[in-house]
Amino acid sequence: MMSLSDAVNGFSGEIAWNCADRSLFGACQLETGDQVQVVSSYFGNVIIKAKGKRLAITRDAAERIKLA
Repeated sequence: MMSLSDAVNGFSGEIAWNCADRSLFGACQLETGDQVQVVSSYFGNVIIKAKGKRLAITRDAAERIKLA
């Protein structure tokens, strides 16, 4: 299992575990089992596409999201 901060551009996967602060994601909550695609990754900070939206996630939050 790897963290979202370790994913590379173009990676598609499923969220296996999310212990990031849910208030960071606003109306687009990421749940276990959701499909995500990494649009861009820069020094651990990532932009993902999930549920038809794009989200920018800081390195600290991305380290708490594990992918299957």
